[in-house]
Amino acid sequence: MKRILVFGGTTEGRQTAEMLAENQIECDVCVATEYGEELLEESRFINVKQGRLAEPAMKELLAKGGYAAVIDATHPFATAVSRNIMQCMAESSAIPLFRFEREISHKEDGFCTYFDSAASCAESLKSTAGKIMLTTGSKDLHTFCQDHELRKRLVARVLPSEESIRLCHEAGLEGSQIIAMQGPFSQKMNEAQIEDFHVSVLVTKESGKTGGEDTKIAACRSQAVKCFIIKKPENQTAAAVPENYAAVNSLKVLAAALEPVLLKKLQISCKLCITLAGIGMGSTESMTLQVQNALLKADYVFGAPRMIESVKTGGKKYAYYLAKDIVPLLRQIQAEKAGACNAVVLFSGDTGFFSGAESLCRGLEASGFGNISILPGVSSLSCLASKFKISWQNVSIISMHGTAQDEWLPKLCGAVRNNETVFFITSGAQDVRSIAEQVMLLKKNDPKISDYIVQLGYQLSYKDEKTCSLSLEECLQVSEKGLYSGFLVPKREKEKQIE
Repeated sequence: MKRILVFGGTTEGRQTAEMLAENQIECDVCVATEYGEELLEESRFINVKQGRLAEPAMKELLAKGGYAAVIDATHPFATAVSRNIMQCMAESSAIPLFRFEREISHKEDGFCTYFDSAASCAESLKSTAGKIMLTTGSKDLHTFCQDHELRKRLVARVLPSEESIRLCHEAGLEGSQIIAMQGPFSQKMNEAQIEDFHVSVLVTKESGKTGGEDTKIAACRSQAVKCFIIKKPENQTAAAVPENYAAVNSLKVLAAALEPVLLKKLQISCKLCITLAGIGMGSTESMTLQVQNALLKADYVFGAPRMIESVKTGGKKYAYYLAKDIVPLLRQIQAEKAGACNAVVLFSGDTGFFSGAESLCRGLEASGFGNISILPGVSSLSCLASKFKISWQNVSIISMHGTAQDEWLPKLCGAVRNNETVFFITSGAQDVRSIAEQVMLLKKNDPKISDYIVQLGYQLSYKDEKTCSLSLEECLQVSEKGLYSGFLVPKREKEKQIE
């Protein structure tokens, strides 16, 4: 069976290995670090080789491997590795070499400042003021940390690997100067870190969209901070390029180039992961970390207009929340995209509490989508209960939101006749007034019913949030437009809480 050798620890390298494995083509994947190995899952068709290879070891691997083709999917700035690969491949002209070349949109527009090297960038940084965020990785840290005054102003964002953290400490950086996170990073995430660390200059490499260059530049523009960019190294000279060398810029182009080599038609599928996420009350602060991370990784985000406007994500947003609208678009994405894609559908509150998540999940499964996960959120019930210090495990729950009166009214009447605490969700101020009117009518006809007070929440988690305790009569005056939820609490229960 023909085998492929892949050099990489990049997104392109991982996607190439997964595509080959999916087509039952064996491949050896060479990665430099343990962290690069962690990002690849070994299988029957993927064999991961961890460790940096010098030229002699690389030649030996090529001589013994019996490879049908070699793919250079290393980082654009890993010039030494690419040079070694080319030199070794020059002696194996019968084997084709394919090199991933990221698309770079180099624009001299006066906003970004470009440099030919990390050294020239570091020298220019000395004349700036304020905090500097390095997003260039850990390899060139020593260049920026040589000057003591410059080093004190740095914040370095590096991969969360032992090697990266070690290099940060060896360069003289303290813990408060290190952000250890795995990208890609959305524009919103970059903006948040620029704001949180009071950054005046962001430094990046000209690594293309795959390397997150576009979202960094966009964040700098949005936050009005300087963007220093280290240019991509020039390509190798023509004399150093092997005879069977070819550049590719996408997984589809690579697959087409490999087909005559492997004598096999290669299928490229889109591995679509769908997450149904509860975003809590609506503000970023009320979202769980799991949901925020899902949004950070999202390529596509769906939800009601209010919800998609409120979240921070680099994904493309669509104001859809029904299966009939979402399913056709997801099928189109599967047909057009290659590799892994992440879609997130947003729901207010918690996905298991009067949510459309259950019906959408059934609709997606019926349409053939299998990789679906659900992330819960903070419900209005638990949020408001905490604000009023109410234990809610024995509370009766009704929803008036999108529900006919003949459905919710019997539940309300039964609970009130038993003098129970009731939690209610509304569609607006009119529903608050309706609740009060119904309870007052029940009490008028049955003196055994307890007096009730209403503990009301308005626009929970938003800037104009309000909570208050009202009598039933005071509820008749509620008129402000917005989102309401509340507890109907028998006065006896309220007196016990106060005691």
